[in-house]
Amino acid sequence: MKFGNLIKRALIVLFIVVIGTTVYNQQLAMQRIKANIVLQQQELAKAKEENGILTNNLEMTKTDEFIIKNARTRLGLLKPGEIPVIDSSN
Repeated sequence: MKFGNLIKRALIVLFIVVIGTTVYNQQLAMQRIKANIVLQQQELAKAKEENGILTNNLEMTKTDEFIIKNARTRLGLLKPGEIPVIDSSN
């Protein structure tokens, strides 16, 4: 065999190894990215669920029923004719 053919074959093998390594590394990177996407989608779903709960709670605080109950509980307000009850267990 000629020396020139040997160098050509060595370069071809080297080129194939470089290409193979590059493709392999890209596949690993794609797998990491896909796993990250799944994780981010799960976190987004949790955030949307929590946002829905908080939105419902916010809407509930705007109702007259909540405002009255909260005022009565925190401020000790009474309706006409009600008798206050004092808890002496503390």
